[in-house]
Amino acid sequence: MSQQTQRFTFTTDEAGNRLTVIDSTTGLEFTARPVTNDPVTHQGAIDACASCRVGGHADWALTTRQELLSLVDLSRYSPAIDTDTFPEFPSDWFWTADLCAWSSASAWFVLFSFGNVSYGHRYHDGFALAVRRAGQ
Repeated sequence: MSQQTQRFTFTTDEAGNRLTVIDSTTGLEFTARPVTNDPVTHQGAIDACASCRVGGHADWALTTRQELLSLVDLSRYSPAIDTDTFPEFPSDWFWTADLCAWSSASAWFVLFSFGNVSYGHRYHDGFALAVRRAGQ
């Protein structure tokens, strides 16, 4: 079952709960919610996305910095994302799959309080959003 807005298509379960969000501008499909209920380490985020089984798909991965930044809405804050599309989205930081060039012990994240990008040690805790190429 799916519903459409201008940019996004939503897939839902039989009860109407939003499962995924398909972005028509990028061709990417995202989980509608973080894949963990609580923040996890960078490796925990990678593992949670890899084991994700949402919408009948098993090819989920942790978002890259560019993929996650494509969802940032700078006209909003706390969270800096379209909350009509991603309801109940945490105003927190989300890991990306991108490691820092100067240190494999650190990785990039996007802070959805204000939409900024920074990096942190991989043993710190953050949320994870899973992504896949839509239609595959």
